[in-house]
Amino acid sequence: HTTSKTKTETTPQSPKVETKLKSNGKTLYPSVPFEIINSLYEKCDYVDYSFEKLPFTISRQEPSDLRHSIAQIAQEIALVDENCPPFGRMIYYKDGSIALEALIYFSKGCNYFVFLENNQPKYANFMTPSGIQFFNGLLAQLQQTPQQ
Repeated sequence: HTTSKTKTETTPQSPKVETKLKSNGKTLYPSVPFEIINSLYEKCDYVDYSFEKLPFTISRQEPSDLRHSIAQIAQEIALVDENCPPFGRMIYYKDGSIALEALIYFSKGCNYFVFLENNQPKYANFMTPSGIQFFNGLLAQLQQTPQQ
């Protein structure tokens, strides 16, 4: 007599990435979807940067500057360290509306973006070397500027 055992694994569908997965005290969010980045790359009008402790904001609208700004977002998912304070915020606009908003984390050991949806963290990506260079350049310029 033959017993055919078909093993049907009833593994529950793995949930869509939980908003928060703790790992070493760091929070993990998924990477910002490629479609969003690609859409910005093709249709972004301008990007605004504002900073927590710097006395200025930056607006960039030249296509090459916008592409450089978008290229600051690495594909790697960032581990968000709650000990790192936000350095600033960047907002990408498309057709005059906010297309993507992110908190900028830029300090020793923290180089990443946390993207917001309805003012809540949704995605997190590391900063590329060109992003690190950009923000280091800003800080260097600021240190050279005579204080009033």
